[in-house]
Amino acid sequence: MENKNVSKKALRTLLNDSMRDAIGRLQLPEPSKKVKKLINKSSKRIAVEFADILKKENKKAKQTAKTLTYVEDVLKGKKEKKDKRFKKKELKAAEA
Repeated sequence: MENKNVSKKALRTLLNDSMRDAIGRLQLPEPSKKVKKLINKSSKRIAVEFADILKKENKKAKQTAKTLTYVEDVLKGKKEKKDKRFKKKELKAAEA
């Protein structure tokens, strides 16, 4: 499976550039140092949130792919579906 991780720094720079471009297109005065600092802070916070969202989505996608392959294998007969409780009972019986 390919690596779908996106770094927070890459997201931050992407968001920072996008926000600066969007503000630059508006008919506003040139942004001051305070405005640039505020954009940097907000882009950092937004990047953290988006990184968490992407991480959760990737985790869900991996889990669904894993369960689908397992179900396909069970249907094809490659693997048998085993009950965890039954497995624990077998281990206890073997130890005794």
